[in-house]
Amino acid sequence: MCIPHGMVIMKDNGYVKKKKPPKQIQRVSQREFEKGDPDFVDERTSKYIPKQKRSFFGKIFS
Repeated sequence: MCIPHGMVIMKDNGYVKKKKPPKQIQRVSQREFEKGDPDFVDERTSKYIPKQKRSFFGKIFS
């Protein structure tokens, strides 16, 4: 298809560009970085307890 010079083809395909969130992360203050967030609420349901390493015989006889 030939298009004469200076002619612009206007075509709407219905594509809507989504707004992306900014890639930069907000910088926190030095006090909050060192002391932690004062409004932080711990939502964990159980306390973290690391597993103890036991030997093979310790697993069998306990």
